[in-house]
Amino acid sequence: MSVSPMKTSSLTLPIGLAWPMVTAGLLAIFATYWDEAFHTDVGRDSAWAAPHLLLYGSVAVVGLGVAAWGVLVLHGTRSLRTTLSYRPVLAAGLGALIALIAAPIDAAWHVAYGRDAVLWSPPHMLVVFASITLTLGILAGLPPRARVLAIAGSVLLLANAETVVFEYEADVPQFTEVLYLPILLLSLLLVALAVGRLVDGRAPVARVVFGYIAARLAITAVLALMGRSTPDLPIAVLGLAVWDLPLRSTTHKALAAATAVAGLAWIASLNDLASQPASALAITAVPFAMALIAALLLTPRRTYAIAAVVALGVSLPLLHQERAEAHDPGQGEAVTAVDLSATVSERKMNVTATPAGHCDDLRPSRLVARRAGDTITGALTQLVSTSRGSCSFVGQLAVPADGRWFTYVEFSHNGEPVEAWLPLDAGNDDTLTQTRELYRPTGAGDSIGLAQASYGSVIYLAGFALLILGLTTARHAGTGQLRR
Repeated sequence: MSVSPMKTSSLTLPIGLAWPMVTAGLLAIFATYWDEAFHTDVGRDSAWAAPHLLLYGSVAVVGLGVAAWGVLVLHGTRSLRTTLSYRPVLAAGLGALIALIAAPIDAAWHVAYGRDAVLWSPPHMLVVFASITLTLGILAGLPPRARVLAIAGSVLLLANAETVVFEYEADVPQFTEVLYLPILLLSLLLVALAVGRLVDGRAPVARVVFGYIAARLAITAVLALMGRSTPDLPIAVLGLAVWDLPLRSTTHKALAAATAVAGLAWIASLNDLASQPASALAITAVPFAMALIAALLLTPRRTYAIAAVVALGVSLPLLHQERAEAHDPGQGEAVTAVDLSATVSERKMNVTATPAGHCDDLRPSRLVARRAGDTITGALTQLVSTSRGSCSFVGQLAVPADGRWFTYVEFSHNGEPVEAWLPLDAGNDDTLTQTRELYRPTGAGDSIGLAQASYGSVIYLAGFALLILGLTTARHAGTGQLRR
């Protein structure tokens, strides 16, 4: 394979085209947090809800921008083969294409295995991988003089990578919270590696980190003004700025930054500034702190061994995942409306459900609270009716930890299960009253079949391959060369 240089003027992404793409990408990040808050506060929404429309419109702008860039490169090079061989265009184009294809894949997945709201489902993660790869392609294609734009694009890159754990930071965890910090660290370190290659100037990672913090503060402020639930402030991400310190190797930079991120996450949790329990974070934070001390004292060769041991230890929690079952896992056909009223005091939850009719064919089953793989159950009983045609059901349970618990009232209706839920914060004494739908749940059940596991693995492998393409593109950025 030979390599020949090309004039960058015919290849680079025009600044006038890149700014709308990056801006639209950041709006899509806001739409993602807005949609999550809507699901938490209100429940399932339609495809034409405002957060969805903003997301669709933003993605369309980015996709059209990538297509226009490809046409400009094709016009400048006069060769389709040369255009497709240019890594930034290839990464951005495939990222945009796969993000588009992921929509029908997701629809087919739900038809086959039930509707869900789990971020880590294979089709959802395929969108995340595609978005990261698309952003890496955009950054790699920017002209060298676009330094401010490179920072803005890198903020978008960090935001896309952070969406991997945004359910934890939005206090709607659907897997064990031990997984949060390892996944966060892996995502942040990959971003730091890419930013170090893609952004010129002093302290590139720190500048991107502070830009991202500003973006997240803006998202939180807007959601608060809208009266929606807000995510945790990304205090831990500040630790990634340590990457820019003049340490002697990339391994030392990675260990130092990871230790700072883990330490800040732990401190934030201990001071009730984060929704993850400190005990779950300590499993990762403590080994990284010990490894950094050892790495600073040992020779460079032994540092690599220390890093490998830490990586292995931190990856062990990934081998055990509790089944996700919370936050609207599968809301199917509605049976009737139900008024739900709940009081929370010292982690004790009292719930009253008053359905609109159906008193003769509803049988109470149980009250259930779910969070991060934990399931707490209590009795649900019918109150004596005070008027003809009306009925109420009450239940009580106590949960073992603070945080948002999705609390379900479950019934039997004509022999079929039906349910409704409320998000209740066990850490705050409060009263919540809402009208929700009593619906028939849909889903794959308690186990994952061989076909679902196989198809999911294929989708994840495709996502990882896409991510590798993006990271490789970042690694070769600035060479001004095409593969032949």
